[in-house]
Amino acid sequence: MSSNQPLVTVLMAAYNTERYIAQAIQSILNQTYSNFELLIVDDCSSDNTVNEIMKFDDSRIKLLQNQINQGVVITRNRALQEATGDFIAIMDSDDIAIPDRLQLLIDEFIKRPELALIGGHADVIDPQGIPTGQKFKVETDPDLLRHLLFFGNNFTHSSVMIRMDIFREFNGYRIPLAEDYDLFLRISTKYPVANLDKCLLLYRDHTSGISKKYAVELENQILPIKENILSSLNLPSDIKHQKMITPPFDWSGISIDEYKRFYIQLLNRINPTNQSLSFKTYQFIFQKWYEVIMNNCGKKALFYFFSKPFFGWKYITAKQFRRALKKSVKNLLS
Repeated sequence: MSSNQPLVTVLMAAYNTERYIAQAIQSILNQTYSNFELLIVDDCSSDNTVNEIMKFDDSRIKLLQNQINQGVVITRNRALQEATGDFIAIMDSDDIAIPDRLQLLIDEFIKRPELALIGGHADVIDPQGIPTGQKFKVETDPDLLRHLLFFGNNFTHSSVMIRMDIFREFNGYRIPLAEDYDLFLRISTKYPVANLDKCLLLYRDHTSGISKKYAVELENQILPIKENILSSLNLPSDIKHQKMITPPFDWSGISIDEYKRFYIQLLNRINPTNQSLSFKTYQFIFQKWYEVIMNNCGKKALFYFFSKPFFGWKYITAKQFRRALKKSVKNLLS
């Protein structure tokens, strides 16, 4: 990269956000780290969004406009061709980045060059910008994060930064509504990912936001994501196995031994080198197995409680043991 090119491309997709986009843009221009371009892609807004963008006179801003409304996936994927940075930082047009967000992420990439993707926590604000007291806390243990992602998203989308070559390798976003989770999960199966234990932005919560208004549509996108990722890992990918890793879990119609075989296969794909994992990760692995046996076993609950590779004396609690014992005894006597 030549010296006059930015190291970071901040990508902001915009559609009818005239009320908030100026704050979002200003929070990027105010960053303590300055070697960036701000690539704003307007998806044919029908309000004054573009006028708000044009009020800024800063050479780091690059505005692109879709001729027709394309949706968020195509809009964000314009970065595949237009971005010039080595890193791409996602920024939603109604959120507010903290002043050292970019610096913190770049510093972490320099410290840990093996990472492909880094995110962080967020504090929630309401539509007026008033803090709600709610926080989006993401997992910062890298081992546990890798496992958690198979069950659901654990990144705050508008906080993440991705190596641009990896963003292009995975061809950007694919699935509307759950496009972020789909991309992050795919990346995590091939490269190390992480979250900083720091708040990186103020996330604006709208009571009529996409995740609430289109909750059913969003749910319908999750199973295809699970199907794709299981298939890519050469694991059973039928609807039954998709639901084994998709909350809320459906415990009916699947035997305990089917669960066991599948979870062992899944763990072997997540950790193919069988490296030693963090204590929290082993606890999580057992907790998932514990949920399976407590919802799928009767008198053999205690027998399956001790199943390898899930069980370990260090990773269980006395309460879990008592409940499994109680369930076994209760079903023996019934």
